[in-house]
Amino acid sequence: MEKKNPMLAGLVNMLVPGSGYWYVDRDRGRFLKTFIIAIAAITVIVVLSTLLQNTTGYPLPQGLCMGILLLIVLVPLFRNGQKAAIHHNFVLDSASLYTARQHGNSDAQLAKNQSLRDKGFISEQEYDSRKDSIGGKNKDEKTKPE
Repeated sequence: MEKKNPMLAGLVNMLVPGSGYWYVDRDRGRFLKTFIIAIAAITVIVVLSTLLQNTTGYPLPQGLCMGILLLIVLVPLFRNGQKAAIHHNFVLDSASLYTARQHGNSDAQLAKNQSLRDKGFISEQEYDSRKDSIGGKNKDEKTKPE
């Protein structure tokens, strides 16, 4: 499996509701559910904004009301697409770290911990602790009698 671009997933999910889920995981059920709900919400918003535009005592600039109301649907769609891709990438990273730990690949473990530290997910002390424990495992493996 490959990593997915969160920005692309968000943009695709916003343009065609639910398609971000299809892009990330090929999740047909989530795609259809999101598509149907979002299309219904967009339809309600278009009707509501048209009624609001026509019934106000003072005229609003054309499209302003509809644009603001559509943002209520489109922004969450974008964020949900991003979150799906970020979660997908996190699962892939976790799986590769698990595999690396099972195979004793200390370079991969160090690289993953460095990445977590750089992103701010773990502290400098936690990074040093993990680095020391990885270094200790390597020393133990090298000193084992064969």
